[in-house]
Amino acid sequence: MKEFVIRHVFNRHSWHEDQIGPTEIRYNVPWHLQAYQKKYSTQFLLVCDLKNGPPGWSIDTDYEVKLVGKKKSFLVKEYFTKFDEDNSYTCHSANYLTITSYSSKGGEFKVEYHVKIKKMVGFENSQDSGDSEDKENDSEVDLVVGKEKFKVDKKLLADNCTYFNALFFETPEECGKSEIEINDSWNTKDFNDFLKILKSEQDIDEKSINGVLDLSSKFGSNSMLTKCEKFLIQKSKKSIKIKFDAAIKYELNELKEKCLSDIKTNKDLVGIASEKAGHFNASVWKELLQKSITIN
Repeated sequence: MKEFVIRHVFNRHSWHEDQIGPTEIRYNVPWHLQAYQKKYSTQFLLVCDLKNGPPGWSIDTDYEVKLVGKKKSFLVKEYFTKFDEDNSYTCHSANYLTITSYSSKGGEFKVEYHVKIKKMVGFENSQDSGDSEDKENDSEVDLVVGKEKFKVDKKLLADNCTYFNALFFETPEECGKSEIEINDSWNTKDFNDFLKILKSEQDIDEKSINGVLDLSSKFGSNSMLTKCEKFLIQKSKKSIKIKFDAAIKYELNELKEKCLSDIKTNKDLVGIASEKAGHFNASVWKELLQKSITIN
């Protein structure tokens, strides 16, 4: 039985357009959550993003939907859905009063889909080659980071990180090992935060964002970079200077545009374009110059 959890935080004050969560890879299949307002109810969608799947593919699932508030949660149990070429999503509705009761003061509420994959048709050649027991035993590996050992799902990491895809499946001396020692100075807490956030077991916060953002960049994880960027745009209380530096360093264009739009005064501009801005290239300086003209 393959299982996964996918979560996203929506906002009931932003129903003027569909809200779409980041695409996340689970068992080599892309998924995302989506929400939109329909009259007096809210529609939550679990979407299978598989555009060019194998001929005749299908995925049989059982799932639970959970709305999570700060003080309580609401669980809808055991729905069955078959995803295939003709049906790429499943939908759950909640009325306005339910959403309001589970929202924060700012209108935010978390939606979780707990999914059990019962059967996958059409994926046999790509997923089940070789003996099934050997395949199961080969799905996990112990990563030694510093002095700590982490048991990780190789496929989850490889699907979401170019670094681990190369390490597990393209590096001959590491392929097939049950334990791999990472020769790097990664902070073990940052790595633990990265794993938990990737598996949707933990949310990004102000304490974890710096370390997780840095590892996401090192590992080539676009899905995690998207999560970090959304946190910095929507929730973080860090200064415009810190956010702008992160946007430039990690090439987070949406965050960069948000920071530029938030610059309202020359003081804001000077704070960003300080003497410690040597990492800005000519293109960034041009954008800051154009912004200064609009201020003046």
